[in-house]
Amino acid sequence: MLQQIRTITFPMPLRYCCREPLFTTIQKHYAVFPIDTVPVGLYRQSHLTSHTTRFKTEYASEVDNIPRTKLTPDRHHDILSHELQKRGGSPMAYDGIIMAAIASELKDWYEARIERIFQPEAATLVLLLHHAQQGKARLMLSANPRLPRVHLTTSKPSNPLAPPMFCMLLRKHLEGAKLLLVEQLGLERVLTLHFSGKDELGNQINYRMIAEIMGRHSNIVLVDPNNKVIDAIKRVPPAMSSVRILLPGLTYEYCGHQERMDTLDINDNQDLQTALEDSKQNLGKTLVRRLTGFSPLLARELLARTHLAEDICPEQLTGAEWERLWQAIEAIKQMVYTAQFEPSLTDNDYAGLSLTHLAAERWPGSANGLVDKVTQQAIDATDLLQAKQGLMSTIRQLLHKEERKLQKQQGDLSGMQQDLELRLAGELILANLQLIQPKTRSALLINYYEPNLPSVEVELDPSLNAVQNAQHYFKRYERARKGIPIVEQHIATTTQTLSYLQSLQDSLERAETVSLVREIEVEMQQNGVLPPEKRGSKRTVSQPSAPLHFLSPSGREILVGRSNMQNERLTRSADSEDWWLHTKDIPGSHVIIKGSDTPDETTLEMAAQLAAYYSKARQSSKVPVDYTRRKYVKKPSGSPPGYVIYTEQKTILVDPVKYEPE
Repeated sequence: MLQQIRTITFPMPLRYCCREPLFTTIQKHYAVFPIDTVPVGLYRQSHLTSHTTRFKTEYASEVDNIPRTKLTPDRHHDILSHELQKRGGSPMAYDGIIMAAIASELKDWYEARIERIFQPEAATLVLLLHHAQQGKARLMLSANPRLPRVHLTTSKPSNPLAPPMFCMLLRKHLEGAKLLLVEQLGLERVLTLHFSGKDELGNQINYRMIAEIMGRHSNIVLVDPNNKVIDAIKRVPPAMSSVRILLPGLTYEYCGHQERMDTLDINDNQDLQTALEDSKQNLGKTLVRRLTGFSPLLARELLARTHLAEDICPEQLTGAEWERLWQAIEAIKQMVYTAQFEPSLTDNDYAGLSLTHLAAERWPGSANGLVDKVTQQAIDATDLLQAKQGLMSTIRQLLHKEERKLQKQQGDLSGMQQDLELRLAGELILANLQLIQPKTRSALLINYYEPNLPSVEVELDPSLNAVQNAQHYFKRYERARKGIPIVEQHIATTTQTLSYLQSLQDSLERAETVSLVREIEVEMQQNGVLPPEKRGSKRTVSQPSAPLHFLSPSGREILVGRSNMQNERLTRSADSEDWWLHTKDIPGSHVIIKGSDTPDETTLEMAAQLAAYYSKARQSSKVPVDYTRRKYVKKPSGSPPGYVIYTEQKTILVDPVKYEPE
């Protein structure tokens, strides 16, 4: 059962101001915990002063059901925000114009019935609609604070085994209901969906589902015919907000942004000046803060169309500039009234109108399709990043451990190689016993093994006699003689482990899909890099991924593995006369040129460039790539996936080049 954010402030630490029964009651009903007993997995923010203890928990489950392994249930949102910032510096512009375009397209789904309702995430709903003419579609409503939106979607997000309480409530009231109307509140990002359903007695009743798309204040509210809140996906109690309380049974009221004027209510130049001219901020920020429907992206587009600088203040505008600004806003209003939207796509963002100040392309499909595509790409990138992070951290730790182990082993080997010379010291001691004084720390001995009989200084242990010193040197020599082969074997094993971990790291860095990351994770479990999955754990078993497929200019088929498991399958399945390529002494992909004929120069160069690109040396130049027949490639017994040895190779130097696969 999901409970909304509840914040309680006490005049002193809770443990000392409450008797135990009262403390237990508060714990149970408000998901508040003393600091030393907060479950590791529960997301909370704690602020302590000398007089106040404040506990905040977000989406707290019942105490017994709180996950205790994840760092925070909002971790996915944090990664998503990071990914969005990498893509464009700020979250994507789901502004009032794009909402108007989506609302216009949803008119085609009037009279559609709700077949099923799902809640795949804490703040996301998916309504499965069925229309007599249009067929079936999924309508997504998300109050995700990082990516709030409403649009039709083609994705099928996975759902929890047990539906949350809000989802069950919606199913009770809305399953089987008919979509009557979709309306937007001016150009505010508030979309109301009107449904006709039935109550518990079977009587016809109208409901409203209101999606408020306002960043971290986004919400989805179900309202009855009397304008009473049935429930919200995020309840807002008095302890959380003194401005607006949103709880079941209260009258629904949208506060909105009091300082903003609805863009659709601006009827002339004078109205525009009244809304903007007293602002002390630059014109770009003023448009966003004073008019509804404007995102920073849309504000920059408006200024570009009117040839105005973004940093100019409203009070600096001339009469002609005010007129140009009003005409541009009037054009946007007419576009909304006539539903003549022009969805546009840039590298990092989208808009409901054509963008002249950016290198944007006109989106050929619907606004719903545009938002679905761009947001799904961002979510996929986030899922991929999240799937990689834990594995990358494990690999980095193991690499550091193995590098330190190798360094120590090499130091031991160096010391043993020096100890091989100690046999001569022992023999010189025995040959010069008459020259060694008792309890001396060193002795100048004659080296009878050299023709000119030079004198050699040998260190001695004063607590031992001469014979014992000689025996000590012989023991160290014997230990080094027997230990060197063992240490060399350990070094070879550690080097092979390091090479395997580096290949895992390279494969993981290049992985472009979550399924490929999962395949790498399974490989790590099978080879002891990760602990095996617990027995009985449920995970979808996917088909083995396929290698990349390319065609050379001469028509020869080139296959490229993307992970160790793929490399293993690719090399094993290749014909003995096929050609095999790999970067020389660098972790990377196995590449196969199909066919027994000697490849022409362009095919060989292209295959070598692919081998260099899909390797750890993709950022380098003049990368050495070995090539040989597949029959000369062997896999040592017991070696990890993708590890091979080969002979009869030749080497070519190429620069890495990325080619588009077939």
